[in-house]
Amino acid sequence: MMKSKKTALLTAGLTMLLSAAVIVGGTFAIFGTSKTREVTITTGSVDISAEFGDVTLYSLTPSSTEAQPTGSLSFNAGGTASLDSANGSIALTGIVPGDRAEFTLTVTNTGASAARYLIAYDATVTGVAGAEDALNYTVTAADEAVSFGSWSAEPLAAGESVTLNISVELDKSAEQVTDGNGAVQTFITQASVVFTIYAGQANASDADLNGALGFTPAP
Repeated sequence: MMKSKKTALLTAGLTMLLSAAVIVGGTFAIFGTSKTREVTITTGSVDISAEFGDVTLYSLTPSSTEAQPTGSLSFNAGGTASLDSANGSIALTGIVPGDRAEFTLTVTNTGASAARYLIAYDATVTGVAGAEDALNYTVTAADEAVSFGSWSAEPLAAGESVTLNISVELDKSAEQVTDGNGAVQTFITQASVVFTIYAGQANASDADLNGALGFTPAP
């Protein structure tokens, strides 16, 4: 009986030691740490303003075969030009061959992201055959070469502006025509030239910008 009792006591003691080991093992700590980082996201924006200004008219004179500044908003043969800043339009009336209107178009990046821009025009001309071909359009900028229908090489930073010089001219070669009865026909009865300025994020390709904005380059 004593031996059996001693064995039982030893077994119980061993069990207690093992239990203690388990308890002690459960309180071990591992040195370590963790850190979190947050990614916050906002989107940029692309927006522009476009304003006409500084209209200058040119006409031929009896002493010059090259158009000269008229110094007013009237052409030398009686035509006129008017600028409607509120509606963003310029009206040219009564022009004759050699008359030219030059005006500025200031494009400002009013968005939060850098943007490239493109200028296109759509002319609707009614009159004699070939009248539309007698209207000439050019666009220039002080800092870079600009052409209609091409994306600007240099982007506009947020808040930055570029002033473009646009010219509309009735070519000197335009000829007045008569009908079969000898009556003079009005060369241009009505014409509208709409300039559209497109803008898109500066890091996009020309093809992606054209597709996103619905612009179709001229063939």
